[in-house]
Amino acid sequence: LADARRAIDLLLRRHEPFPAIVTDRRWNVKQANRAASRLMTMLLGPERMQRPLNHMRMFLAPNELKPFIENWPAVAAALLSRARHEAMAAPLDEALQSTWRELMRLPELPALGIEDSAVPGPLCEVRLRKGDVGIGLIGAVLTLGTPQDVTLQELRVEMFMPVDAASEAALIALAAQDA
Repeated sequence: LADARRAIDLLLRRHEPFPAIVTDRRWNVKQANRAASRLMTMLLGPERMQRPLNHMRMFLAPNELKPFIENWPAVAAALLSRARHEAMAAPLDEALQSTWRELMRLPELPALGIEDSAVPGPLCEVRLRKGDVGIGLIGAVLTLGTPQDVTLQELRVEMFMPVDAASEAALIALAAQDA
């Protein structure tokens, strides 16, 4: 477990100045690198960062990141497809099923009409904007293969990369403000 924790910490640090987070099977954020914290604080404010974060709720709830996501319908559909796929793959996981039901109670989500046969795509671009700052990101999810510990098995590392030079420059500028 200690070796895996060191590896995850190293991944998060080395991914700077780009955002990366670690979530559990219910999409609760367990750890974030400084870039992810900076970006979320810029968008949501420091007060919001004092409460627990859930990756899915942050992107799907109307009072979280939704107002800052320029392509919200596409992002919401992609995330719901992923969440549904994971929930349906583990029908006996009551915690995961409970989180899925909570997500489906959020406004506007059932109206997106995610089909039962929808398979989540490997990549999803999210376009964030607050004032003059615009950042496009693509996320990649890393899971730990054949872990010996059930706690590790449920962890996911999501690393976000800038989609263009302007987004990369914006993330580097945010990091410079923090230095």
